[in-house]
Amino acid sequence: MRRGVRFALGAVSGVLVLVLVSWYGSSIRAEAERERQDLLAAYGGDVVTVCVASHDIAAGELLDEGDVRLEDWVAGLLPAGAATSIEDVVGKRVSSSVPERAVLCPVYFQERTGGLEVPEGTVAVSVAVDPAHAVGGSVAPGDAVDVYLSGAGLADRICRATVIDTSAEQAGGASGDLSWVTLAVEPDRVSELLAAVAQGTVSLVAPGSGVDESLGTGSNDSSESLGTGSNDSSAAEDAGDSEGAADPEDAGEASDAEADAQDTSSEPGGDAR
Repeated sequence: MRRGVRFALGAVSGVLVLVLVSWYGSSIRAEAERERQDLLAAYGGDVVTVCVASHDIAAGELLDEGDVRLEDWVAGLLPAGAATSIEDVVGKRVSSSVPERAVLCPVYFQERTGGLEVPEGTVAVSVAVDPAHAVGGSVAPGDAVDVYLSGAGLADRICRATVIDTSAEQAGGASGDLSWVTLAVEPDRVSELLAAVAQGTVSLVAPGSGVDESLGTGSNDSSESLGTGSNDSSAAEDAGDSEGAADPEDAGEASDAEADAQDTSSEPGGDAR
């Protein structure tokens, strides 16, 4: 008797649990449907099944079936080109990080070349520099700068260059992040610039409008001019010394000739009769 009652109570409990589970499932589906209808009412359009990331995906990873799942999205909220078939994205490499449940679209598969645009007739050279030696870190791509080598209390101008990239630009434009710059320089200046980087501190100077590109190279020209002048002076002095040394000898020869002439005239019978 007791066993039959227990069996009956167990059966009733089981049925009650099934009813409760079914009711809970129905309520969840009803809630999801209400949300769907609310979205449709708010944004309009139909629901579309699209591919989303099943977990966070790092940039550079190849997608497989475990990285993608299908979800229903309101068409009006979808990004352009949203993938609707898993086969369309499996095997592709993402070029940027994809957060979980993000709709897979072409923006995550764009190839980023990252190449520099080097002006024609120049080469790109990267040098280490800090804001204190680069006009407070305010240099930006497209700026013309004069490159100086400083050390041992002296500063020599190396060349004029054009900034084509900076570490600050790569970091979002914050001048405090400046740690290197890439410069476009003439090919015949590359070895000189690299040697300067190895010898001392490189400073970038921003010339104002109207500043001659050749400004700063005059020290060498001046030295050469001074050297030439000193050589000329030395040559003149040497010439003077030569002349000075030659004059006494010539004078001596003249005196000897005059003395011989006097001796001849004073000899007996030397006068004509």
